[in-house]
Amino acid sequence: MLKKETYTWIRSGLPWFLAVLLWIIKTSVFYSQMGLAGQETAIVIAGTAILIGVTSFVGLFSRCAGKCLFVILYVIVGSLFMAVDSVYYAYVHKLPSMAQIVMVDHLGDIRDTIAKLVGWKQLLPLMDLPLWFLWFVNRRKKTERPAQRSKLPIAGLAVSAIGAAAVAFCGIFGTFRAEYLINELLCYHTYDTWNIVVSVNSDREVDKSLYTLKDDSDSPWFGIAEGRNVVILQIEALQNFVIGAEYNGVELTPNLNGLIGEDSLYFDRYYYQIGGGNTADAEFAVNNSLFAPHSEAAYVKYTDNDYHGLPFLLKDNGYSGAHVFHNYKKSYWNRETAYPYQGFDSYTALEDYEYLEPFPLGISDKEMFRQSMEQIKTYEEPFYAFYITVSSHHPYAIPEEYRTLTLNPEDEGTMFGDYMQAVHYADWAIGYFFDQMKEAGLYDNTIFVLYGDHYALTNTDEKIAEQVRKLTGRESYTIFDVFNVPCIMHIPGSGKTETVSVAGGHLDVLPTLLCLLGIGETQTVMFGQNLLTAEKGMVCQQTHLSIGSFISDDVFFSKPHNNILENYSVYIFGSMLHADPLLYDELSEMAAKKIEDCGILMANNDIKMNK
Repeated sequence: MLKKETYTWIRSGLPWFLAVLLWIIKTSVFYSQMGLAGQETAIVIAGTAILIGVTSFVGLFSRCAGKCLFVILYVIVGSLFMAVDSVYYAYVHKLPSMAQIVMVDHLGDIRDTIAKLVGWKQLLPLMDLPLWFLWFVNRRKKTERPAQRSKLPIAGLAVSAIGAAAVAFCGIFGTFRAEYLINELLCYHTYDTWNIVVSVNSDREVDKSLYTLKDDSDSPWFGIAEGRNVVILQIEALQNFVIGAEYNGVELTPNLNGLIGEDSLYFDRYYYQIGGGNTADAEFAVNNSLFAPHSEAAYVKYTDNDYHGLPFLLKDNGYSGAHVFHNYKKSYWNRETAYPYQGFDSYTALEDYEYLEPFPLGISDKEMFRQSMEQIKTYEEPFYAFYITVSSHHPYAIPEEYRTLTLNPEDEGTMFGDYMQAVHYADWAIGYFFDQMKEAGLYDNTIFVLYGDHYALTNTDEKIAEQVRKLTGRESYTIFDVFNVPCIMHIPGSGKTETVSVAGGHLDVLPTLLCLLGIGETQTVMFGQNLLTAEKGMVCQQTHLSIGSFISDDVFFSKPHNNILENYSVYIFGSMLHADPLLYDELSEMAAKKIEDCGILMANNDIKMNK
């Protein structure tokens, strides 16, 4: 039989053993979602060793402090953060930064979006907390001899050492690398928090001459839209695969298709570029030709920088003003505070409209277009109007009365089916807006820019991928398709109808548009290029992929956020054959340097050539 002291020691350690076991189960399930190329076991062992080792070490000096630290890490990281991380990862396939968690008050009403993402894997980290609470409340206090209780930290350090040895074994005899620990939750959130708390401003000099606007005054495109009003429509979650597609014989986007067919430049290989602010960072990139921070919103982190993007440039060249229209709350992504620094003179949002045709987020696109038209008519020409639509926002569940497509039974109640309805409605609302512009007599003297802000449907969900393949008639739904959003520059009466297939993105809109407007700006740093004169395309990616990823005319170099070498992929455009990532190291480093250079200039508030 066990000695009384041994029995007491085992009994006192049983709850902690059970907590460690649950930690292992929860982290195993969590990491199984992250595509870690077989490194999940090593990362689970490493995380468990870190948890036990750190808390046991503290416990050597203060048993109470060690136990409290264990409980804090278990509840905060192993339960609350894990649940939040799991929901966020299900949406954007990366772990959230602490800065993004803190920015939750800028996100608005996203309950429907969250509800669609929550499954048992997202709830698992929280399921044991009520039981632990009941145990804590009802447990009977036991008096234990200090010498007996002190064995727990010693045992914990021994277990931690064994775990560390196992991880080292995986590194020596396997493919595990120390840098892969960034995927472990304790390591990730510690590193992320440290980077936020400690200033990462760099003293490295950036050669701003590398990022100046090229003189395209001799281009045949230069000035063909000179003096026109500028109207930009940023269309929520509009992907390029819907352009020209039919669902049960019905055109999904008849109005956009019509634009592409006449007096328009259609950029069919246009890819979104965003930062931690998603939609808000898409518009930031378009208006400034700058990269937003990869894990924070530019409007939040760099609210009051000294910008000189499109609103300022147009007003410098005789435009009467720059105005924003949005059919959701003013506070969303800190826009209300940030827009004056962007150069916008007015911001009309949900609080300013008559609340008609309510949608899951705000009012309908149609109502925003209709009610804003009275303001548009009063502006002295030429003017700049920037619209941000929201009716096709995830999870795409628009009200029943606006669903005009007849869906196949297998698509009813699915995200794909809801997206078909939402994008069809968004296209109808765009057609309505163009009719309103024509009635107001503003259409013929305007250049319209329309683009999607980011992707809508992932290709990692096989059911969704199959539905998209069926819609498009293609054999595959690729990573190119996920990042590919449409961009159309419509110039009524210009006689210019062309498809431009140079790889481009949000940062390229500003230099391209300035060429068409005949504005030869040279004083503002721009990280994009004029797609009408570019010899080759290069779209640097971040946020949904790791920095160093890029899309060129030929390939998609994909570095996932877990930075596991086995997961690096290079896809050849068209064939989707794989190429050796090592052949593209130089281009990957160049892509990373551009984003890092922009980050330095943004952090130092130094985006003008003459500063």
